[in-house]
Amino acid sequence: KLPSGILSPLKLEGRVIGVMFLGSLKENHFNGHQEEVANLSQILPMAIEKDRLTASVTKRDLEMKSIKQIGSMLASSTFEMEGVLKHTMAMIQALMNVEAGSLLLLEQDKLRSKVSFNAIVDVDILKTFVIKLGQGIAGYSAARGESLVVRNTSESPHFSRDFDSLTKFQTRSALCVPLISQGKVLGVIEVLNKKDGEFNDNDMQLLQSIATSVSIALENARLYRETLSMAEHERGIRNMFQKYVPKEVIDKITGDASERPVLEELKTLTFLNIDIRGFSILSRDIGPKRTVSMLNHFFSIMGEIVFKHHGIVDKYLGDGFLAIFGAPVSGALDADNGIAAAMEMKETIVKINDYFSGEMDVELTMGISIHTGEAVVGNIGFEKKMDYTVIGDSVNVVFRMQDMTKSWPNCILISEITRKEAVYSILDLREIGTYDAGKMMGEMKIYELLGRKSRESQTH
Repeated sequence: KLPSGILSPLKLEGRVIGVMFLGSLKENHFNGHQEEVANLSQILPMAIEKDRLTASVTKRDLEMKSIKQIGSMLASSTFEMEGVLKHTMAMIQALMNVEAGSLLLLEQDKLRSKVSFNAIVDVDILKTFVIKLGQGIAGYSAARGESLVVRNTSESPHFSRDFDSLTKFQTRSALCVPLISQGKVLGVIEVLNKKDGEFNDNDMQLLQSIATSVSIALENARLYRETLSMAEHERGIRNMFQKYVPKEVIDKITGDASERPVLEELKTLTFLNIDIRGFSILSRDIGPKRTVSMLNHFFSIMGEIVFKHHGIVDKYLGDGFLAIFGAPVSGALDADNGIAAAMEMKETIVKINDYFSGEMDVELTMGISIHTGEAVVGNIGFEKKMDYTVIGDSVNVVFRMQDMTKSWPNCILISEITRKEAVYSILDLREIGTYDAGKMMGEMKIYELLGRKSRESQTH
């Protein structure tokens, strides 16, 4: 027991938000201190409110950043929709702090799970579960085309226990928003059991914003598939790209035949420039015949790596080449694919040197630079000589970065923009300085890519 104590209400704008209690082991300790305590009880509510507002702004900033990132991924995705949707749902899980969630698509008046997360239920079970239009919270939302917040499922007339009975999962609360495109319901996104409180209007607005981006991406993917099925695409695109891109990329962008020109367009691309160090001296030492043999083998191996990671070789530059990731087909993984290709190239240079062991007195060393930015891509030239290539300041940046690699044999340098665009990769980087990319782009940091970090190392 405390011999003495004092209580004072904490008020903010005339509203009691709490109580402050001070106790002491001394009797009559607070006699004569009532005014100080009263002053303190007036200051504390303002500090508490400031902390609450700061936390609210920080949370809102994170939500807006996540919405922008999700929108960017979905807008740039065409073929890898399932992978991007999985990443979107994973971001929703972390952002909204919920136990479970599903993206369900409407197929012949039934909702089927496309992507789900649930720590308790086997995902394979979720894929087989079908919801009739109008059934349960998700079915009601899809049938009405309206968002629905259920804070207590036991009190909701729309809640169905079929899912819980099948999976033994206990649904306590739910938030469901429809996916709508051009007035047509495509499906719903549903999240269950918020861990830190109840679902509120802010949660609903956040999920609606994400659902809008998902709806646009799904509709774009559908339209793109329809476009590719048109007969006039295949012959023109195949004839244009068969020397530049791997077969799987051609297959993705072609439909049935009849020639059609590929127009110039401004795109965000990831550029990879690889260059052999000391090539002039090397070629003089080994002679022109062996130089050609060496280059053909080098380009063959490194070019296949580019194709493997969904890139194209834009142009050969004597002792190196420029590769592009994001043309003619853009995707959410363009920067990640460029980085993966560079890392495999770095590992492969050892095998290339082993192949030429005994033929050359020196080992091949190289430099790789990677940068992401906008450039014009398309058919450039004149009627009798056309090249599918790129032009822009970003191309110049990756070439200038190549000069910086000369200080580190077999190193990979990436720009700050590429680091930010690589959303799927966890990279081990070492900052080596800044680079002035001119008035349009300003100064940006340059990093040496040392490798990938394991996800376990990120959590310790």
